[in-house]
Amino acid sequence: MNQTLFENNKARLLKEKEHLEKLLGRVARRQATTTNEEYAPKFPNISDDMDDNALEVDQYDVNLGEEKALEPRLLKVNAAFERIASGTYGKCSVGGEEIEEARLAAAPEADTCVKHAR
Repeated sequence: MNQTLFENNKARLLKEKEHLEKLLGRVARRQATTTNEEYAPKFPNISDDMDDNALEVDQYDVNLGEEKALEPRLLKVNAAFERIASGTYGKCSVGGEEIEEARLAAAPEADTCVKHAR
C-alpha cells in the first residue's frame, strides 16, 4: 500500500472515531465491562409523571437504536487502529493478501479484500 493512502486513511479513521464517539456520547454511556459492548443506551429520567414516563421510554428506544447502529461502526474503526499498531493494516484477515487500494480508499476500516468481503 502506498504511504500517502496509509497516512490519509489513518487521519480519516481518527476523524471517524472522534465523530462516532461524539454521537455515541449523546445517546449512550460508556460501560466498564469485559464484553464487546462498550456502550449502553442512556435512559432519560424526565419526571415521575405518567406522560413523561412514556416520553422517557420513547427516547430510550431512539437511543437504543442509535447506539446499536453506531457502536459496530466504532468497533470496526478501533479494529483498524489495532491492525495499524500490529502492522497488519491493509492485509486481508481471511486470506492474508493485500486489500485493494481502491477498497481501502473507499472504506479505510476494511479488513478483507473484495474477494473475501462477500
